Amino acid sequence: MDTPGLRYDLGATYYRLGRYAEAEREFQALAPDPKWAPLAHYNLGVTAQRAGRPQQAMEYFEQAHRTTTDPNLRALAATALERLGGALPSPGTSAVVSLAGGYDSNATLSPDAATAGVSHRGDRFVEALAAASHRLAGNTARGWVAHGSLVLRKYADLSQFDVTGSRAGLSRETESTRLQTSVGAYFDTAYIGGDRLERVASVDVQARRPLDAGGELRGRYRFGHIAGGGGFEYLDGRQQRLSVDAGFTLASALVRAGYELELNHRRDLQQGNEFLSVSPTRHSLFASVALRNLAGWRTDARGEYRVSRYHDPDLIDAGPPLGIFEVTRRDRRYGFGLRADRRLTAPWRLFIDYSCYRNQSNLDTYDYIRQQLMAGIEASLEK
Repeated sequence: MDTPGLRYDLGATYYRLGRYAEAEREFQALAPDPKWAPLAHYNLGVTAQRAGRPQQAMEYFEQAHRTTTDPNLRALAATALERLGGALPSPGTSAVVSLAGGYDSNATLSPDAATAGVSHRGDRFVEALAAASHRLAGNTARGWVAHGSLVLRKYADLSQFDVTGSRAGLSRETESTRLQTSVGAYFDTAYIGGDRLERVASVDVQARRPLDAGGELRGRYRFGHIAGGGGFEYLDGRQQRLSVDAGFTLASALVRAGYELELNHRRDLQQGNEFLSVSPTRHSLFASVALRNLAGWRTDARGEYRVSRYHDPDLIDAGPPLGIFEVTRRDRRYGFGLRADRRLTAPWRLFIDYSCYRNQSNLDTYDYIRQQLMAGIEASLEK
């Protein structure tokens, strides 16, 4: 046998045994292959670093960062380079655009069509996304960056569930050999069925610290002040999210795992004798595994488990003879997703994305299963 996958596994094994010359030989054999070159250069950098050749390691990390189209590998290369005191040229402007079509099995997020007041829950859709960032001043070590994005989703029949979302913001970003930070202010607007759902003014603080062997530790805190649209005033209030995750390489895979805490304090909904809480406290565990080359495809698998407990008990009028009863809503949501993309011609890529979420609640009204499948093309641009 003489396959790229075998050579990569041999290189990883030699590296773990401390046989760096033999590890380099295997990774060097992968470097001429365009599909494997970025990952090969990254591992050549790690090997050169362990062998006591930091300058050569920096050159390999720079090659990996420059040639890869994978954001996870680029982040790992940047982290490794920062640890060695190197500096990466940062593009002044970067953008991504995508256009996709697909099928959503439950656009209503309800247990059945009757609960949502529609004839059917599933529908076909088209989705378009555009996002861009531009460095206004400074450099990679310290600078100001402007951000903007827009996403549109339109259903074939269930137009009352069409989604539009936009974001604009400004962040202050810094980089050093030990820490990368970003502090930003953002303004988000979301519409559903053409009606404004909410506006959010938020502060987003992020930090990333390199770990040994090319890994990284990330932390993030977000605070948002929310104003609900007409008919959605019960969403008014505040939301806080705190998350931490770690990323590392494992054989030929890039692995990430983390935890998020979400706190909500909303106005909630009072209608006559009934009361509905929309202020949950949520705990989420999530993980992802990315493979750089699987029969020519770049693949990412992701999973999530989320527990939600709502602050105040709901008051539900069940009618005579039961009357009003009180119950505190508790939900558990399980999610799984799989994405694969393949390069077409630069800068375009073909992608396929599947996800499945199941929500289980002690209130049957909020039980649902939702599956989505979409395929499309995307382009990433840097200048």
